[in-house]
Amino acid sequence: MEKIIAIILAALSFLVLLFIGLRSDLLKEGSAPGKPYSFHKFQLWIWTLVILPAFVLYWGFSPDHIPGINNTSLVLLGISGATAMTAEVIVATQKTGTAPSLKAVHLNSSGFWTDLLKDDNNQLSLVRLQQLIFTFVYVVIYVSAFLPHMQYPEFDTTTYTLMGISTGTFLLGKGLNK
Repeated sequence: MEKIIAIILAALSFLVLLFIGLRSDLLKEGSAPGKPYSFHKFQLWIWTLVILPAFVLYWGFSPDHIPGINNTSLVLLGISGATAMTAEVIVATQKTGTAPSLKAVHLNSSGFWTDLLKDDNNQLSLVRLQQLIFTFVYVVIYVSAFLPHMQYPEFDTTTYTLMGISTGTFLLGKGLNK
């Protein structure tokens, strides 16, 4: 019975998060019409979209039916959450004008994928493309490793290092592209 409940709850949580992300301003730089989509918010949303249903499925399919989460999932959420919060601090600093020689963040959306790949100077960014590709590759690895046995995958420190370098480069570029 727990397995059926877990499948239903996982599907519902996935669909609700998907709907909210795609139909609200949650993934945008602000709530004003035409605001661009935010790379850092997208990355946190995508990992939440993957890990929350996995958490529910793990509960339903684990022998003890005790909810649990592993270090890999916590690190992935932590990296994306810390990235989102740091990027928000950078954006808030830009808006208040406390940082030297800041340019305004591009104000109009150019479309979902284009917004994700454009930096704050409205230029396509190789750093963002790299981070987007790594994010999708690791999402596919995570999901394909989780689903066959309903067990969390374990990433090694090299993976975290690669993600940290990619994230650090994104944040450094966000701060310096002004």
